Amino acid sequence: MIMNISNTRDDRCMLNWGTHDGMFHCDEVVAIAILKVTYAERLINVVRTRELQELEQLDLVVDIGGGMFDHHMAGFNVRRSTGEKYASAGLVWKTFAEKAIKSVMDDIQIFIDDDEIEKVKQRIDKEVMIPVDMEDNGESEANSSHIFSFISKFLPSWMEKPNYLAYDAAFRQVVMIVCDILWEIIRDTIVQIVTEQELQKKYDSIRDGILEIPAQTMPWVEYVVDYNKVHNNEVKFVVFRYPAGGWAAQCVPPSMEEKFKQLVPFPKEWAGGNEETLPEISGIQEATFCHNGCFFARARTKYAIIKMCQIAMNKA
Repeated sequence: MIMNISNTRDDRCMLNWGTHDGMFHCDEVVAIAILKVTYAERLINVVRTRELQELEQLDLVVDIGGGMFDHHMAGFNVRRSTGEKYASAGLVWKTFAEKAIKSVMDDIQIFIDDDEIEKVKQRIDKEVMIPVDMEDNGESEANSSHIFSFISKFLPSWMEKPNYLAYDAAFRQVVMIVCDILWEIIRDTIVQIVTEQELQKKYDSIRDGILEIPAQTMPWVEYVVDYNKVHNNEVKFVVFRYPAGGWAAQCVPPSMEEKFKQLVPFPKEWAGGNEETLPEISGIQEATFCHNGCFFARARTKYAIIKMCQIAMNKA
């Protein structure tokens, strides 16, 4: 991601965007980051100025200039259906979210359909953009914070007696950081949507309190806990192929508030067992490990790890 900061249009760059100079705020930093994620492979020039003649020459302007991404115009009162007023971050997300999401999809080679893209868009708007917009519009609580609250920490301090170049340098630095974070947020939200779909398919295959999932890194905990709320704690363990070989199992917690507890733990006498000691203690010859916390275990085969889960449930 290459981004230049200047006070005038640069025709050597593929895109020239504008925002105001001097003090920067969360909403225009996030807005520019959205655009940068959307056009990640292009050379970008961001013009920070309040000169209208300069702004009129640019491809797109946010948070100033009276255009479609400026929420400071007299009488502006564009709000979401849920009531929250838009600021520049939300306005840019509303317009460019689909392209930004598809840009990340291309990077990670995970593809979802248009309905699912809309779910990602709305989820990120609710969890990320609305808090940013509310802060800039003065509609949030005085002590509230959000994922990008750190942006103001990048402003030069009053003791440094900074000039505009210092503000521009700080702006560029924080935009690039926010780009990386926003990219990860989009990626994670795409993964969440796919996880929900995959787990819905898997629930029909639950057997004796055990659910097989495709990978240890699947973020299953919250979804399985929610499933258990309406299915009488049906899932006690998830099992999966272990990346280093063999199979593993993890205990399901009773709730997200008690996510370090287990509905059914592995037996206490297994705690700390390894491939030399655990076969004799457990009676499972292919057992290789049990965590001291009795919430995670490993075995050489799928059959063995399922047997370990069954023993744990019988002892509970």
